Amino acid sequence: MRQAGPEEPLPAPTTCPFCRSPKIMTTSVKADSSSYWRCEGCGQVWNAGRLRPAHRQGHGGRWS
Repeated sequence: MRQAGPEEPLPAPTTCPFCRSPKIMTTSVKADSSSYWRCEGCGQVWNAGRLRPAHRQGHGGRWS
């Protein structure tokens, strides 16, 4: 089992996860896991840390 600790730093995205446009930007001075990104192509705003799927080994879903 993995112990709770500091999160691993996420690499900066290179494309929009929604439309795959490389025209993305962040308003943060230093990009980190709390940074929000905006796509200049489709206008979506996202946080890379929140897009990561939660992996729960042995669980098929919320109610299983």
